[in-house]
Amino acid sequence: MNFSSIDLFCHVIDNFGDAGVAYRFCREFRHAHPSCRVRLFIDDVSIIPGFQHTLRPQCTDWEKNDGNDFFVLDSSGLTDELCNSLGCADVLVELFGCHTPDSYLNRAIFATPLIINLEYLSAEPWIEGYHCKESLLASGSAKKFFFMPGFSEKSGGVLFNSLLRGRAKEIVADRLGYVRQLLARCRVNITLDADTMIGSVFTYERGFDTLLAELHRMGRQTLLLCFGQKSQLGMEQTLLRSGLEKKEGALLRSRNVDVVMMPFIAQHEYDALLYCTDFNLVRGEDSLVQAIVAGKPFIWNAYLQDDLYQQVKVDAFCSFASGFFDDEDVLTAYRDMMLAFNGADAETPYQTTNEQYALFFSNFKKIEHAAEKMCYFLTRNCNLVEKFSDFISEFNK
Repeated sequence: MNFSSIDLFCHVIDNFGDAGVAYRFCREFRHAHPSCRVRLFIDDVSIIPGFQHTLRPQCTDWEKNDGNDFFVLDSSGLTDELCNSLGCADVLVELFGCHTPDSYLNRAIFATPLIINLEYLSAEPWIEGYHCKESLLASGSAKKFFFMPGFSEKSGGVLFNSLLRGRAKEIVADRLGYVRQLLARCRVNITLDADTMIGSVFTYERGFDTLLAELHRMGRQTLLLCFGQKSQLGMEQTLLRSGLEKKEGALLRSRNVDVVMMPFIAQHEYDALLYCTDFNLVRGEDSLVQAIVAGKPFIWNAYLQDDLYQQVKVDAFCSFASGFFDDEDVLTAYRDMMLAFNGADAETPYQTTNEQYALFFSNFKKIEHAAEKMCYFLTRNCNLVEKFSDFISEFNK
């Protein structure tokens, strides 16, 4: 199937969670298909910096440095008249099973040949059975299919930052300079040298008691760059419980650990930072993939679900990762730590879990080697945009 336009609909769930994946997909798809018109319809445009509240489509101002503009529209303001004016695209994508407004969908099921439900990323084996399977529509001439992102060759793959890959070595070569630039924005002036251990923290709301205790025990000068309100609430409460010795603007200090409460930064900048750290705590699906690609030791905070189902997802991911570890004991300790880290049944800044970090920090090189091998496998076999594009191209109505 030849295509020249694609429309994507996204429902904002967790601030930039789902919307961040939508944004990355649009940017990467536009990069792969520069002549294709890409429009993102989103139901909460207030999260987009610089968005003007008009009914006309706008080029995104989310980031200005990649040159891959796509259009952003407020889907909450769609009317029959506006949909008639906008028309439908060759391909309609419903991200994560969101509901496309009837004013658009009622036209699309007759005017758009292909509708794709782009689902959440998962390492669970069952997704392979649903990938690229048809979902019947009650009416219309369009065909609808599931597209299941995952970590295997039989899945839909994962989203990369293609614009960063060519610059990764350059960024890492001056990693302390990159971090210092970010700290300067926060007006934080601390001493960084080659012996400083640097970690990024971007999780759901939780406590970090055992993490801080292990960093204190190690005694090594450590800098934690903490992103997002949920992480920052949990980190501040942890520091208060553990002995907050200094609070000055964005900087909080507890003995040998400096914590900087970071402001919102562009997605591309965050991706680059993951290459510059010694370890990363990440949440959701998008940051997990970028942490793998960065090739640094990481801990994943999966989205909390009923009956601790997040542990099923974490265990499935660890099963995927197991093929890249050379040391069985390190793999076992890593899996145990990840499951314990995700053992809470509710989000709260007072949440404490019992994960232990000693083996994580003492096996950086082995975990880093496993992450590098994961990255090698994924970049060569699991490029979501390539797989998505191939599916559209091979589609015959």
